[in-house]
Amino acid sequence: MKRIFSLLLALLVLPACACADSLGAWLPYWDASAAIQEGQALDLDRAIAFAATFDKDGRPFLTEEAEDLLWDMQVAFAGTDTQVYLSVVNDTPSEAKSAALLRRLLHSDKAMEQHMDDLIMLVDATRIEALEIDYENLGDDAALWQRFTLFIERLHAQLTQDGISLRVVLPWDAPRYATLPQGPEYTVMCYNLYGTHSGPGPKADIAFLDKIAALYADAPRPLRMAFATGGFDWSASGVESLTQQEAERRLALLSVTPTRDAASGALTASYTMNGASHTLWYADGETLRLWLEHTPGFDGADLFRLGGNRTTTTTPEVIAP
Repeated sequence: MKRIFSLLLALLVLPACACADSLGAWLPYWDASAAIQEGQALDLDRAIAFAATFDKDGRPFLTEEAEDLLWDMQVAFAGTDTQVYLSVVNDTPSEAKSAALLRRLLHSDKAMEQHMDDLIMLVDATRIEALEIDYENLGDDAALWQRFTLFIERLHAQLTQDGISLRVVLPWDAPRYATLPQGPEYTVMCYNLYGTHSGPGPKADIAFLDKIAALYADAPRPLRMAFATGGFDWSASGVESLTQQEAERRLALLSVTPTRDAASGALTASYTMNGASHTLWYADGETLRLWLEHTPGFDGADLFRLGGNRTTTTTPEVIAP
């Protein structure tokens, strides 16, 4: 665990670091170059290309940008111990994280089989050896959860026959709605406590992480935790997503020193910019290390996302809590 602590801190402070026992990360197509550069500085065991989406007919596909990212990652991590995954997310041209799409894909055995065939065709076309399913927004729909867990069980069995690894992204409270099947690797989104859906606050705090750890105490293994880098800025005009670099650059320009919140380990600051009041919350390496300490019993950590994290040795001034 200490090696993972060191790596999480090093990711956001140092240009290179020693290897960790088990650390993965998502690399997004919209920040591909920076994400790959950061990923190569780390000893990742999983690098997840983010992401394949769905066309208007409900078929998974890769945009040109996503296809380029996947190819570049396969080249960048060739000959290393890093396993490259392709993530598939339930985004459509008209709706992000579409529950309606999932009901359409999974409502019957015939529809489910067609969807599995489409995924296997995607695997074959991209020549990947590892697939991630990141289907979100199931909510508390018990019937949808039942179909989803059956889908995961069947997909895992099929991919295993073909020598393909499968991992599944889960919301923090999935055990409340479903009994998860043995077989796939799972990673739990230990974030979204505050964000675009809420008022100001950290992406996670200690009480939230303790609740997650308790909920997943008896969940199937292997089971990993996923933490979010960067943060959000709230103002009257809306909520803005910022990377760590963007947040620190903004505070430096305004000569504002952030405070470390004791309840979450996150950094926060309130300031005025262009006549408007802002509240900023974001994570750095110390935040991630503290979060990891409060999710014991997991089999590794994943970061969403690489790109825009601090990779210099300069540590910004922070007011202690």
